Amino acid sequence: MLRQVEFELNLPEGEKLNQSMGSLLQGLLMERTDSSWAEEMHTQQVRPYSQYVTVAEGKPVWRIQTITDRAFERLIYPLLSKNHYHLKQRDYDIGLSHFRIIKQETFSDIETRYVLNHEKIHHIHLRFLTSTSCKTQGGYAIFPFPYLILKNLVSKWNTYTDSSLIDSDRTADQLDGEMQVVDYHLHMHPFSLEGRRIRAFRGDVSYGFFQNDMAARLTAVLADFASYAGTGMKTALGMGGTETEVSFYREVK
Repeated sequence: MLRQVEFELNLPEGEKLNQSMGSLLQGLLMERTDSSWAEEMHTQQVRPYSQYVTVAEGKPVWRIQTITDRAFERLIYPLLSKNHYHLKQRDYDIGLSHFRIIKQETFSDIETRYVLNHEKIHHIHLRFLTSTSCKTQGGYAIFPFPYLILKNLVSKWNTYTDSSLIDSDRTADQLDGEMQVVDYHLHMHPFSLEGRRIRAFRGDVSYGFFQNDMAARLTAVLADFASYAGTGMKTALGMGGTETEVSFYREVK
């Protein structure tokens, strides 16, 4: 089961929310979870969760996305036992309140929503809420190139899906050839991690499909999955927080 949950963050007076807090909260997650599972996570290239901090309705929130039931049990349940936690790196306490499950569904639910839907997809909109980047040719991509994003998502999908596997060797390249960027509003926004700055971007991008209906549907599946898995690299540390909106053509009656 895929789940997205949210806590309202209560920070000490005078402290401001910064996306780099995601790396600190990753540490809190590992402190609270079972030690053997935390050690297992450090060895995995594709982790069954993502998390980031953002502002919603004017309030700082912490969003955690789990891709498996085990990840939900190991990460979320331990956080519910207390409403205040100490951040060692900042030497202050934070409060967690107003816990809620934003959404939950299966891999099959996502496939059904787009593959079996009779409406034709108009465009796919991605909003990158935190700094996002993909590794490429020894550096970092500072634009949401479809091939890099889709290749990353296919890898995450195939690692954990209990539904259909996607051809990882060809799909990203084929879908990239069917997509066009139709609108974007992006800006450079590096992510600070352990004293270094990772080149990255934030903002919005929309992709359109003008020929291949099936390519649009498969891309919609992966784009929707991005809201759980995150986009690109270091999504367990607060990067790549993504919201997805898929728009359909509506018949005029």
